[in-house]
Order: sequence, then structure tokens, then C-alpha cells
Amino acid sequence: MMQAGKVGIVARRVRNAWGYIARGDFNGLRKRLHSIQANRVLQSRALSGPPKWWGVMATPHTLFVAHLVAVRLRALGWKADIMTSAPHGFPHDMYVVICPQMFKKVPPGEKRIVYQMEQSVSSRWFTEAYLNTLNNSLAVLEYALVNVEFMSSKGAEYQHIHYLPVGADSVYMRHIPLPEKTCDVLFYGDAKSSPRRREMLGILRKNFNVRVCSEIFGSDMVEEIRRARVVINLHYYENALLEIPRIQECLSLGVPVVSEAAQDQADYPEIAGAVTFFEEGNTHAMICAVRDALERPVEPDDVFHAAVRGSERFGFMFDRFLVAMGFLPAGKLADDGLPLPHDATRIALSMPETIFRRRIFEANRPLNCSVFDGVRLRPGWVGCGLSYASLARHALKHGISRLTILEDDVLLPEDFEDKMCIVQAYLDSREGEWDVFAGIIADLHKDARILEIEIFQGIRFATINKMTSTVCNIYSANALQILAAWDSDHRDDQTNTIDKYLERQASLRVIVVLPFLVGHREEVHSTLWGIQNTQYSEMISASEQALQVMSLGCTDIRK
Repeated sequence: MMQAGKVGIVARRVRNAWGYIARGDFNGLRKRLHSIQANRVLQSRALSGPPKWWGVMATPHTLFVAHLVAVRLRALGWKADIMTSAPHGFPHDMYVVICPQMFKKVPPGEKRIVYQMEQSVSSRWFTEAYLNTLNNSLAVLEYALVNVEFMSSKGAEYQHIHYLPVGADSVYMRHIPLPEKTCDVLFYGDAKSSPRRREMLGILRKNFNVRVCSEIFGSDMVEEIRRARVVINLHYYENALLEIPRIQECLSLGVPVVSEAAQDQADYPEIAGAVTFFEEGNTHAMICAVRDALERPVEPDDVFHAAVRGSERFGFMFDRFLVAMGFLPAGKLADDGLPLPHDATRIALSMPETIFRRRIFEANRPLNCSVFDGVRLRPGWVGCGLSYASLARHALKHGISRLTILEDDVLLPEDFEDKMCIVQAYLDSREGEWDVFAGIIADLHKDARILEIEIFQGIRFATINKMTSTVCNIYSANALQILAAWDSDHRDDQTNTIDKYLERQASLRVIVVLPFLVGHREEVHSTLWGIQNTQYSEMISASEQALQVMSLGCTDIRK
């Protein structure tokens, strides 16, 4: 006989399925069913324990990336072997295959995680066979957000793709004494088959001592990089993505980089200060940038700190992936710290894999807002809760007593910053008398009561005792303590989603403005429930109307 909880889950899924059918959203239903099946596969694998013996397959060109993966796996207590050819019989528990299209034979799909590192600006590698290899693997690691967007356009499920930007290793080869600098400018990679690279290198050679290295790998290549004063990074294609593996390898070895600008360079804030960019294809700007880099070198400390930031980000993002797969306990991410500025008081919570939502948010990103790549764990509401708990712990760890968190489907008014100044001033005036400021209430609780109404600088503020919504909230130190204590093992989505968890706290003091400060974008999908956000509109409108009615006759009343 099924337990009551399981009966409830099945009943809810049946109701949700009929909802998709009633709306005619058969594609949404298919994706939801695929998500449930994938969740079962991961749960089954998680029960058998994490893989402890890993194989990392890499081409000679990608040995540095293999090194990053292997070092992280070993740091977690697992065994990791790096190999440049397929082992006989594939005896390891799990494999990470970097550039799988370069191998004639790859591990079976159920023990194969592929690291996709081709640039989608050139479609030559994205053949039907290659896409099948990606889709039939246990998971896909993707190094570039632009590629995530491309894969999404090809119908890839976001649950199958995990964003993993290539990072750095701040202690890479530091045990080997530094060699003498013997060349001013080094280029390494394929120059022969790229006319634009050949042309730009020819111009560089007329002005500087330039060394070009091709088909040199491993320790020999490391030695060449360390002997250079500056490494030049040139695109193989026009409008190419940033060659971040090359850049991170150089920074890890303590060598600054001069690079052509790229459409996605803003996706790597950790390299700021250690990489000098010049306009793509502008050879005059290239010469000026290289000359400046040689005459006024980047400080070694700046290069080192960029490598530290790159190392921290890679460690977090790789662990984020392992948590999503069920290979690491969820609390590991919060324990090791987050790749965020220690003084960040305004943070956007966003999933890079749901790239459509991320792009819309980036186009309307508010001032001084750091973006946090949210925790992934199935079911999605658990990953969401872990994200909030991790952000709360990060804030408390760094002495932040007031934290603003926005979700990437928030709809900000044009006067958002002006109104936020008034909100912050009001919260200052009520210090110690509130827990959460909620920019919107999605579903007003039946027991919600208005405790106080005030007009402050022309805005009507209401203090209430219940809330449901985390689209745009400000959390006090007390609320951060509550969030930090959220229990991810309590898997009841009727009581323990992060907003319902907050809602059921006793004596909670929630401040809202009427009408609500922000809206909720209707054109995007909910990553938690797989539904279109338009279904929230009526709930939000009803909540706002109910509060407006409740507020009549309550002006300046304290309870």
C-alpha cells in the first residue's frame, strides 16, 4: 500500500499533467515527463554512492583542462587518472571526456560525462553524430554561455547541460623554479590554418620579438609559456568566443595575456586586471596593447589574484555540477564559500543553463548587482532553497546584515532605483522592526493580517505577518539566520519550498509597498515547476487587490 505522501505526489502530478493537456502545451508535458524520468535515474545512481575512480580523457591540446578536473576530483578524495587515449574496457567508475568528437572510441553513455569545448560560432563540429554523442551522455559540461544558448536552440534540455567555465589553478607548476624570460611575446596554438592569425602574427613580428609554438604540449608547452613576458591571444575565427582555456592556463603560470576582444569576455569577470583587451581585428590597437604590456607590465600579484579567483570559481562550479548529479552532499557548496564579492549586498539568483531567462535579465540588470549561478538539485525547488541558504550563509559569514536578492524573472519598473532608495530609507527608520521586505506577494496566505500601514515619502508601506514570493526581497540579519537554517532534507514541497518555509515562521514581520514594487515576467518559464509564468499573474493580482482592500481604514495603525 502506498504511503499517503506518495499518493499525494502522484495526485499532484496527475493534476499537473491534465493542466498541460488542457492548455494544449504538449511540448511542455513532454519536457516535464523527461525531467521526472531523469530525476529517477539520478536518484537511482545517487543511492549507489558517488563514483570514486574517475578517468579524465583529453587530447594533448586540452591537458590543462584535464588537470583542472583531475585536481578537483582528487581534492574531494577520489582517484582521477588523466589519459589521452581510450583505456581498454573502460574500467573506471565514471569518465569525463573532454572534446569527445576527437576520440574514435568513448565510454558508454551511462558512465560518460562530456565536456563540450567547441565554439558554436563555427558549426563544423556540431554534426548530427556529435549532437547524438552529447545527448546520449549522462551529462554535458559546457564551457561557454554562448554555446549554452546555441545548444538550447537545438532543443537540448537545460537539465542535461551544466555550465562549467574553464578556470585557473593558482598553484599550477609553482613548485618549479621560474625560468629566464627569453621572448617578449608568445603565441601558441594553430596559426597555419588560420589566415587571420597568420596576418596578425606577421604584423606583430615586424614590431616585437615573437615566438610561435604549434604542436607542442605538456611540460614543454608549460616551459615555453613561462619563458614569455606576454602571451598574445588571437581568434581563429572572426567574432569568435574568448579562448578562455589558453588565457586561464597562462594566468595559472603567472604570465599576463594580451587578447583580442570577444563577444563573451564579460562572462569571465575573474580575469579582470590580468588580461589586456584590444579591439578585434584592429592591428594598430594590438601593437599598442602589446607595447604597453611590455613597457608597463601587469603586476605579478594581479595575475596571481586573477588565477585565485579563477580557481575559486571553477571549484565552485564543478562542485555545483557534482551536487546536481547527486555525487556530493548539498551542504558542500555553502561550506566552501561562494564565488561572489565579499561585500555584495545586491545579488541576482539565476541559472546560466536557462539562458533565455539569463539574457532577458542581463539586458535589464540593475546597478551594483552581482549574479550568482544558483545551486542545481532535483527537484528544482530544493536547489532553489539551497541557493538561498547558501547566499544567507555567505552574507552572514562576511558581516552583511541586509541582503537584497532578485530572481532573474523579476520585472523592474523604470523608477526602480529611485523607489529602492525610499524603501531602504524606510527600512532604516524601522531598524529591528522588520524581517523581510517583499517586492511582490505571489499568493497571499489566508491567515495574512496587516499589522501596520504607513505613508513614507509618498509610498504606502504595509507590514504584514505572512508572505509567499522571493522574486525581489530584502532580508534582515534575522531573516538571513532563518534562511541559513533551511533544511534541504525536508522534501515536502507543500511546506518547505523556501518561500513557504519563510511563510510558516512565527512572528514574521514582512513589509510590502502598495501597489507592489516589482512585477513578474510572464514570457519566461518557471525553472522550479516547468510552467509558464503567466499562470502567476492572476494570483499576484488577487494578492495585491486583497491587501489593498485590507489596508482601507488602516492608515497609521500599529498593532
